[in-house]
Amino acid sequence: MQQLSMFDLMMPPLPPVVAKPWTPPPTREFETRAYGVVAPMEIGLDERDPIEIEVRGIPTLVRFSSFFQVYAVQPPGSVYWSETGFKSFAGFWGRIEGGLTPEILAEIIGADIDSKHGGGGKLTKWWPHYCLQWRQNKDFADRCKRETTWDQWGPEKHAEHWANYDAKQAAALERMAAEGIDPEEVWRTRR
Repeated sequence: MQQLSMFDLMMPPLPPVVAKPWTPPPTREFETRAYGVVAPMEIGLDERDPIEIEVRGIPTLVRFSSFFQVYAVQPPGSVYWSETGFKSFAGFWGRIEGGLTPEILAEIIGADIDSKHGGGGKLTKWWPHYCLQWRQNKDFADRCKRETTWDQWGPEKHAEHWANYDAKQAAALERMAAEGIDPEEVWRTRR
């Protein structure tokens, strides 16, 4: 047993821990066709160059970061296995022999398309985020009564929320029109 003295109780406090400021890891740019647009993508300095492969006749971009991710390379509304045009395989587990060759990648992606946790064997059309948000908001407004949704905050806030909603929906429709995306097709492809 150790005996403590009163002086031990009066020790000065420890100096505060000084954390060094966070600096992002070094990156480089690599030109890709992610989301159907030729543009530079920022990737890690030590990251393998992205590649394009074909999976079941659909071209896709593969980026090697946190195992790998895939991006649609065809324009919005094209068939893909994710309605966002992106899918991460960071949680993939399994034994891979021979490295991540295009054939192995296609096999992994194909297995995901067929799995019940992936696409269940079905493909869908992919849409930009703002289109998916427009569709989700439209679904919300179609299910909820305008007169009573958000009325708990009083008439001014109620009107403000619906005006904000209407403005965002109108902006999304304008952007879709400018980009040649049919809102009826975005709405029709909801799950």
